Amino acid sequence: MIVRNFGYLLALYREGHFGRAAKSCNVSQPTLSAGIKQLEQDLGVEIVRHGRRYDGLTLEGETVLAWAKKIESNCEGLERDISALKRGLEGQFRLGLLSSASVVAPILSLALAERMPLLEQSIRATQLSSLTKALLAHEIDMALVYLEDVTEEDFDTHLLYREQIVIFQATRDPLPRQVSWDDVANLPQCILDCALPKAAHSRLGHCAAKTIRTNNVDVLTAHIASGRYATVLPQSLATYFARIPDIRAVEVTGEGTDAAVGLATIRNELKSTPSTALLEIVRSPETIAAIQDALDLYRQFQPDGS
Repeated sequence: MIVRNFGYLLALYREGHFGRAAKSCNVSQPTLSAGIKQLEQDLGVEIVRHGRRYDGLTLEGETVLAWAKKIESNCEGLERDISALKRGLEGQFRLGLLSSASVVAPILSLALAERMPLLEQSIRATQLSSLTKALLAHEIDMALVYLEDVTEEDFDTHLLYREQIVIFQATRDPLPRQVSWDDVANLPQCILDCALPKAAHSRLGHCAAKTIRTNNVDVLTAHIASGRYATVLPQSLATYFARIPDIRAVEVTGEGTDAAVGLATIRNELKSTPSTALLEIVRSPETIAAIQDALDLYRQFQPDGS
């Protein structure tokens, strides 16, 4: 059965005249009459009382009319849902993140762009307090953060991965594979602001006299490449230093050296279509594998020492 023919029946019922009904449907009268006749043939019943002019519906026709109204309502609902879906596919998605997640963010945005190619994306890196305020003010849709640093009362969270805090430095000297926070305190450091969880930041507080702080990756890598400074960063940021000769990655042990990274949204709030899509994407084997590759890169630079 052709859905359009039910529309012809509804128009005929509303107009009470074949000509006016055809005009309201933007078709010729023979086309409308043929459509209703086809509907009668498909259902095997007489719908319209046949005569020289429209004289109402048969008992069976009244039943068909009731179903035609349901079909019309369902079609309108379908159009609304498709329209809403298109708005989601063609809308905007705003992701906020800490500098520590800058390597993982492109993995997510590229996967989302493949799923929703018409979507406009913006990615904004800033400090945690600004991210949480932006979420609550609906200035961003999601934030990629250290989960220990956000409150469960205000935000729903989804764990993506856990990562190790690592000391990166360029040196040919023999190094152990692990050091303590006390060992870290003795190193001249260049620190990338907003790239560490709060627990690690607090551990570095007593090193301030020997520390250069920056929010610029180029400044950071230049200091590390000089061989005069080390830096404390999450393992995923090893890609910043991959081209520096003699770069080494030494794991830091103790409290505050293991952090959970994940997505945060406003608690119990209805998620947008792109946000829902991203939560599906991060569960896919392809995305999980890509994130794991980024996390494993630092292992190439671990020293052989014990």
